[in-house]
Amino acid sequence: MALINWRKRVGDEEANRRTRNAVDRGNWLHGLLEDLFNGEDVQTHLDSHENYVPYFESIAGFLEQVDSPLLVESAIAWYDPAEKIGYSGTFDMLAKMKNGETALLDWKTSYKEKPDNQLADYRMQLGAYVQAIEQMYGIAVNEAHCAISIYDPDTKQGQEAQIVSLSPGELVMQAGIMQRKTSQFFAEHYPGGTPLTILMDRGA
Repeated sequence: MALINWRKRVGDEEANRRTRNAVDRGNWLHGLLEDLFNGEDVQTHLDSHENYVPYFESIAGFLEQVDSPLLVESAIAWYDPAEKIGYSGTFDMLAKMKNGETALLDWKTSYKEKPDNQLADYRMQLGAYVQAIEQMYGIAVNEAHCAISIYDPDTKQGQEAQIVSLSPGELVMQAGIMQRKTSQFFAEHYPGGTPLTILMDRGA
């Protein structure tokens, strides 16, 4: 509903423009960060899209907390054999942080800082992915961070990235929310049937 109201407020043309920009800049930032942590030269990324560089600058301070990547741009799935339901998606990075903890990292971009009531899905996604990582790989994930890079190309105003962080207890709680939503989804759409999985799509 919020997305529909936003589209009505700004108009279809502006909404479509911003949506295309969000996809393009999100793909650019993900590609740059993947190459950066793979030890590759990222200057080509920076030179090819100078208008997107402020998004990288916004997130640069947070990147200093990352020691080394463990998994990058990896497909993931969680399955409940009792209910025969599950979900799948692709997470951005599992990394060893400089504080010694293993953390799930998620990269997003935005024109402006998001209010807390718009972060629920991000938190649930972190919990869902950590649950899947621990089931698939047997890796204990101690924390998760969604780093939202902020820059408004219209006003040329940016700021330090907004970081949404979850502790182990919060991750368990968010994973539980995702499990309930998954169960509800299959009960509504596959009553009495044999479901497969639903996709946790990555946001820009």
